Amino acid sequence: PSAAHNTRMRTPPLAWANLTHDRVRFALFIAGVTFAVVLMFVQLGFRNALLDSNTQVHQKLRADLVLVSPSRQAIAMKEGFPRRRLSQVAAVEGVESVQAVYLENIVGFLRDTNPDPSKREPTRAVRVIGVDPEGYALDLPELDPRTPLPQTLNRSGAVWFDRLSKHDSTRPGQSIFGPLETGLTSELTGKSIELTGGFDLGSDFTTDGTLIVSDRTFLEILRQPFTYGAPGAEVDLGLVRLKPGTDPEEVKEAIRRAVDTGERDPDVEVLTKDEYRDRERTFWLNNTPIGFAFGFGMAMGFVVGLVICYQILSGNVSDHMAEYGTLKAIGYTNLQLAWVVIQEALILAVVGFAIGAVVSYGAYELLQSQTGMPLQFTWDRCVWLFAATVFMCCLSGLVALVALFRADPADVF
Repeated sequence: PSAAHNTRMRTPPLAWANLTHDRVRFALFIAGVTFAVVLMFVQLGFRNALLDSNTQVHQKLRADLVLVSPSRQAIAMKEGFPRRRLSQVAAVEGVESVQAVYLENIVGFLRDTNPDPSKREPTRAVRVIGVDPEGYALDLPELDPRTPLPQTLNRSGAVWFDRLSKHDSTRPGQSIFGPLETGLTSELTGKSIELTGGFDLGSDFTTDGTLIVSDRTFLEILRQPFTYGAPGAEVDLGLVRLKPGTDPEEVKEAIRRAVDTGERDPDVEVLTKDEYRDRERTFWLNNTPIGFAFGFGMAMGFVVGLVICYQILSGNVSDHMAEYGTLKAIGYTNLQLAWVVIQEALILAVVGFAIGAVVSYGAYELLQSQTGMPLQFTWDRCVWLFAATVFMCCLSGLVALVALFRADPADVF
C-alpha cells in the first residue's frame, strides 16, 4: 500500500514524463497543436477584422441615436431618407441636436495624387463622408471644434484623407491612391480638390480608403447630379444627440411617433448607436459568404486540432499500454488513469496555445501591415480561444480513453 501510495503521489509528473521522454516526438506533438491554434487564431482574426473594419464608421459616430433608412442594411448600400425628417426629430422633447451625414461608396473616384502624371495609377473608388465641419459628427480629434482644424474643410473643394488607407505593395510608403499629403491636389469624380488634412480610420472589406469633406463640398461634387429635386433632398444618416439625463429609449419611441407617416413601410428607422453597429455586424455574418467562410474556417481549424490531438493522445496511450496495465494491476482505477491522460491533454493545450499565441501575434502584425485590416489581438479573444483549445485537447483525450479503459492487466503478464 505504501508503494502504491508513493506511486500515486508521483502521478502528476507521470503525464509530463509520458509526453517528454522522447523530446523529438514531444516537439512534433506541440507543433501539431500549435498549427491548429494558429489556424484558429488567423481565421478568428479575419472574421473579427471583417466585423471591426466594417463598423469603424459606426464606432466613430458621435450620437446617442442614429436615423437611417430601413432598407440600408449595410453602410455601403445606397439608401437615404428624406431630409425633412431631421427637422421633425429636432422638435421632439429631449433632443438636443440633429445633424446630417452624407455617405458615398459608389460614384466617388479619386485620381492618383502623384504629381508626376507618368507615375499615376488609374482612378480608384473611395468612400466619401460629408459632414458639417462645425458639427463634430465623428469622434476624430481633427474634427474637435476646440481646434482650428475643422475650419480647413470650409473651403470649397477641401478634402481630408485617411492616413490608414490601403497601402500599395508596389509603391512602398504610399497608399493605392498615391502619396496622401497635405497640400497636394487631385480630382474627385472629375472635380478639382485639395488635400488639406488627414485623419486615421482604416480600410475595410468594401472600401480601400475614405475622404471627409464638408456637407457643402459633398453636395457640390457628388450628390447634385444624382438627386431628384434640390441637392440634399435626401440624407444618408441622421445623428441625434440627447439632452443630459434623457432616457434614450423614451426619446427613441417619441421620435418614431414623430416620423410615423401611417404608411406600412416607414422611410426612416431610429436606432441606438450599438443597435446600428450590431445590424451591420449581423448583415456581414448572415447575409454574405465572407462571414460564413471565416466562421467555417475557424470551425475547420478546431476539427483539425481535434484530430491532431486525438492522434497524439491515442498513440501515446497505445505506446504505454503495458505501463497502464501495470498501474491497473497495482490498484489504479480507470478514473485515476484517465486523469493522467487529461493532464497530458492540458499540457498540450497550454504549451501549444502559448507558442501558437506568440506566432499568431506576429502573423497579425504582418497581415495588418500588408492589408491594413484591423486584426486586433485582444485579451477577451485570447481567453475565448484558450478555452476552445483546452476543450479541443480534453475532448480528444476523452475519446482516447476508450482504448485505455479496455486495458487488462492480464494482457501485460
